[in-house]
Amino acid sequence: MTTRAIIQPVIMSGGAGTRLWPMSRAARPKQFLPLVSRASLFQETAERMTGGGAVDFAAPIVIAGAAHADIIAAQLEDIGVRPAAIIIEPCPRNTAAVAAVAAAWTAQMRPGALCLLAPADHHIADPDAFRAAVAQGAGPAAKGAIVTFGVRPSEPHTGYGYIEAGAPISDGVAEVAAFREKPDRQTAEQYLKSGRYFWNAGIFLYAPDAMTGEIAAFAPAIGLEAAAALSKAAHDGVICRLDAARFAACPADSIDYAVMERTARAAVVGPLDAGWSDIGAWTALEGGAEDARVAALDCDGVVIRTDGPFIGAIGVSDLIIVATGDAVLVAPKSRAQDVKKIIDELKARGREDLL
Repeated sequence: MTTRAIIQPVIMSGGAGTRLWPMSRAARPKQFLPLVSRASLFQETAERMTGGGAVDFAAPIVIAGAAHADIIAAQLEDIGVRPAAIIIEPCPRNTAAVAAVAAAWTAQMRPGALCLLAPADHHIADPDAFRAAVAQGAGPAAKGAIVTFGVRPSEPHTGYGYIEAGAPISDGVAEVAAFREKPDRQTAEQYLKSGRYFWNAGIFLYAPDAMTGEIAAFAPAIGLEAAAALSKAAHDGVICRLDAARFAACPADSIDYAVMERTARAAVVGPLDAGWSDIGAWTALEGGAEDARVAALDCDGVVIRTDGPFIGAIGVSDLIIVATGDAVLVAPKSRAQDVKKIIDELKARGREDLL
């Protein structure tokens, strides 16, 4: 009889979502917005990491900043999910510190479980396919692999990092031959043709001791300070506040740079065919549901969103138009990645009220 894997979901909710301004704001960034369905991206993430199947999911933990503790608790309550913990970061220290805290917490509170580290702000259209991919990766992860998930590329996208698959490990899982930075168009086209490259989804599955060991080897200060911040944390019900001084002393680095590009344990589940998107810009939401607050007449290829004001557009093409109660964004779709420049401009003008 095969032992079912116990998965400890760890939801990383530290993203700012600046490219989705003006709807995404510091107090309510994109993960807490209902951009794809009636549920927020955060709620979708929590819901797909529940239930059984080939793996069993424990109650999730969420790692986030203090400003979002209340909205996290409220949105989880709305969908009937009770978290095991909401771990508060005193300051942002990137994903390597989050992975280290998740490993230490899981080793202590959920012995024998695997950590599933996932961003709060991604959309996955097929949760069942995602859970099946987690099940594929659970065996290698239990044996010490640090597993990431590779999305089958649908286009030669230049805004994503890529994973090159190497020798097979098990069904649907391979060694990672290399991680590749965001490529130019010609290189991305070559990746697409080869069939060996996947988009890096930024989701990780690992045994706590495997991650702790690799962080100790490659980024020891991160492991030391993250573990100390957790051991000295203050607890209030499900709220766990990491020690501010120790966490501030933790070097800031991504799990990709600190561990994944250096470890010999890296593996990839791929291709992940689950309708994944990181909703990285307004163009990711093109072709959404009809909205009674929008009238687009003789328009082509427009992305129009509003959270209240009626928007009427006539005879325009390839535009992003987004309206809120206090701000309007208009940009060509080709400049979707530049929306964060508006944030820089607002900061320069001291317009904190619009951030």
